[in-house]
Amino acid sequence: MRNDFEKAMHFRHACKLFDTTKPMSQEDLTFILEAGRLSPSSFGVEHWQFFVIRDTAMREEIQAVAWNQAQITTASELIAIAYKKQVRSTDAYIQTEFEKFHYPAYLLEMYAGFVDPRSDDVLECWSSRQVYIAAANMMSAAASIGIDSCPMEGFDRDAVEKIMGIDTEVYGVPLLIPFGYRVNEQPPLHRSELNELVTYL
Repeated sequence: MRNDFEKAMHFRHACKLFDTTKPMSQEDLTFILEAGRLSPSSFGVEHWQFFVIRDTAMREEIQAVAWNQAQITTASELIAIAYKKQVRSTDAYIQTEFEKFHYPAYLLEMYAGFVDPRSDDVLECWSSRQVYIAAANMMSAAASIGIDSCPMEGFDRDAVEKIMGIDTEVYGVPLLIPFGYRVNEQPPLHRSELNELVTYL
């Protein structure tokens, strides 16, 4: 299993152009979405919502506000991972999460002490960071079954949220991930050596 994971990590790269003649199966898409669903999140409150964007016209509009990057329209599937903004302990979503999983009262008190004193901007930053945990797992899961991906922050966020028609009081979209099959060969992987990145204290 260790070798399989390492192989997937070497396979994964930021694919810039996808093969429009090779669609992903629903089974594979569900596998990738499950990797996101099962990802860890702070306090386990699942800060994310996964939007699978299949509408061709919507994708074309998004591409126009994403510097015309080809990944948007050539990918088999395009997923926008949104974070939830209403995450204070008194918000309905958080109350539902704690009730759903029968969290003990002391944990909600701990959550309230950590979250509620913070500003809206800080909470949005905190909540949006959780999205990247799910995103990494989804891309690694995709790589493990030979599917390419490309994490994308290069887009006009306000415009994309408007095109998607989401309630921006509830959601924010920091990240788009197209999934599919590469057209071009993978470029060489450039990474620093482990001894350059690790310090033992």
